Amino acid sequence: MKSEHFKEGREQGTKYLLEQLSSDGQFGNPEAGVTDYYKVPSAFQVSGRNQSANLLIDWIRKNGFKSDGDFGPRPAGDDLYYYLYFNSWVIIGAQRLGQFDLSQKGMEYLRQFWDSQSGGFYSSVTNSSSTTKQDLWVTSGCGQAALYTGHMDIAIGVGNWMKRMMELQPDYPNKLYTVYSRSKELHTDIDEKDPIRYVLINATEGDQYFFHPGIAAGFLARLYQATLDQQWLDLSMEYMKFAETASVHFLNLLRAGKVAWAASVLYTLTSKEVYKNLAEKIGSNILDQQASDGGWHSVGEPMLRNDATAEMVVWLDEIYQATRE
Repeated sequence: MKSEHFKEGREQGTKYLLEQLSSDGQFGNPEAGVTDYYKVPSAFQVSGRNQSANLLIDWIRKNGFKSDGDFGPRPAGDDLYYYLYFNSWVIIGAQRLGQFDLSQKGMEYLRQFWDSQSGGFYSSVTNSSSTTKQDLWVTSGCGQAALYTGHMDIAIGVGNWMKRMMELQPDYPNKLYTVYSRSKELHTDIDEKDPIRYVLINATEGDQYFFHPGIAAGFLARLYQATLDQQWLDLSMEYMKFAETASVHFLNLLRAGKVAWAASVLYTLTSKEVYKNLAEKIGSNILDQQASDGGWHSVGEPMLRNDATAEMVVWLDEIYQATRE
């Protein structure tokens, strides 16, 4: 597939998002708040819609930026274990746009949930003990925010945490366990109420969090760019081994978008065709699932269109930038 198709898909997705932006800068569903707009500043920025991005950022500053650096509004009862993941996207988007009051204060808020002993981030904003769980995708997102805002002690700490996570894997790359705590280290006992949180298994059907190897590898590749420390590039490629052997079923999921991002960065850094092929394959699958109005439907959550669309716009831009001739 020609790289221009990825650009065209990015543009159609951006047009869909622009239709959700009000003249005062409010985006999408006001009741959803940050859980609806959090990825959109980055999506607008990569598409060259900086005016629209800054309009949204200004609305966030006036209506959703709390004195402690947290972001809102939040839906009632939003105390999910991935609470901080929303913040990481807003911080990165604001930093991309030079809106440093939001990004730096937002990172100060995020920093208080960093476990300096393990290097990971607590998957809780109310509990920070040795038994508090730390999730791979939440820690990866927070690490990326730290990297963008120049908090290199945190970013390197996250890298070391990921290194330890990989060392503890008992059956990799057949399985990737994704939850850690200081008291138990790697959690290999699965909570049957939410099994896909704890482990990723190479399967040919069903829904799993296939974004895990992508968000980890993508962060580590960016950490290598920032430090030129070879261990981070090597570890990034190690996390991508799961994706390289993944079933066609996994590659067709929209959750594979983060894998395409990581593959795009790794292709830029290594020139290895395996990463280019993986990025293009997933990119093609993403385009095949784009609706006629330019949007995408989130996996298992058909109403979360703004969330899915903003993310696919960002990943299509990454694929386009890496593969264009």
